[in-house]
Amino acid sequence: MEKELKEKKRHHVYLIPGFFGFASIGGISYFRQVRETLTDAFQRRDLDVEIFDVRTMPTASLTHRARKLAMSIRDSGGLDEDVIVHLVGHSTGALDARLLASPSVELGLGQLKSKIRNNIATIVSVSGPHYGTPLSNFFTTFYGKNLLYLVSLLVIVGLWRKPISMIGGMVGFLGKLNNLLGLDETLLHQITNNLLREFGPQEEVEVRNFLHSILDDQGAMIQITPEGMELFNATTLDNPDIRYVSYATSAPPPIETIKRISLRHMLTPMNKILYGILWTLTSRAHPGYPYHPPLELRDLVNNQPLPFALTESMSDGVVPTLSQVWGEFRGVVRADHLDVIGHYLRGPFDKRDGADWFGSGAKFGRSDFQILWNDVASVLMDSAK
Repeated sequence: MEKELKEKKRHHVYLIPGFFGFASIGGISYFRQVRETLTDAFQRRDLDVEIFDVRTMPTASLTHRARKLAMSIRDSGGLDEDVIVHLVGHSTGALDARLLASPSVELGLGQLKSKIRNNIATIVSVSGPHYGTPLSNFFTTFYGKNLLYLVSLLVIVGLWRKPISMIGGMVGFLGKLNNLLGLDETLLHQITNNLLREFGPQEEVEVRNFLHSILDDQGAMIQITPEGMELFNATTLDNPDIRYVSYATSAPPPIETIKRISLRHMLTPMNKILYGILWTLTSRAHPGYPYHPPLELRDLVNNQPLPFALTESMSDGVVPTLSQVWGEFRGVVRADHLDVIGHYLRGPFDKRDGADWFGSGAKFGRSDFQILWNDVASVLMDSAK
């Protein structure tokens, strides 16, 4: 009888973006094909599900982001008695979910927070920085702030699949620099204008507003440093009535990727160089703020031991892999930070369905994507209250 009652309830799944995060900009979906994959899995079990993309502020403080998440749940009917709420967070989106659900944290939401907590059954973390990432230490510096802006811009343009000839102009700008860290505001404006010149007026406004929000509020960058996350974990207690599940990602070191750089397309070297910079900055673990203790990590896709040693320096290019372990750990996926939300290279370069802007060489593909998100779906369906 209890099982029958669960199956009669409606499932609300909230997809929460990370600090490159947006629900959609100019027709780009942050969680590419995730909605479709989860919906299909629920429908095969004949379960009623609605999936919502949470609109959040990319680099704003986790408190602000958690409040936005609460409003999204409230406004979409997530407080109804017949609704089971599942929070699926990518990157810092997982921290938003933990903060909202924690019984030890008040967010100034009054009774709304307790009502939401009562409906939450599951929190799923994909590539979440639960012990912080050294990359955020760099992003809080002057040069790091500009690099975060540039990477966010390139990710959006790359995912929008603009023509290679237009993006190729970017190489000319970068060729004037000794390295990517010496960007000044004038050059950033030039790059932005060049890359957005073929966007429609509405899409261009959306992208510029998104990029300005990164420059205006970087509260999350301070909070997700390894130092900041030590305090977060000490004060943000898990809710014993909620199932916490995590998936980690790990991609090859950049030296392996750079060896395979091809000059066939002007775009190819650029995304690999950016990935190399991000991976290198992320690899610098702080000895005083360790990640999750080492454990036996298995490949989620083939259920075999990983073919490489997983040290504190290993990451997906943005978050250290051992920092991504929290609660019930399901396994490691060989992918970079954006692969797992659907932004990976599929098919020939000029006919691809999607985009791979980190150029990590992780060789993450459609079958890996299906295995990951079908496993997430099974977790959601099996942990309903």
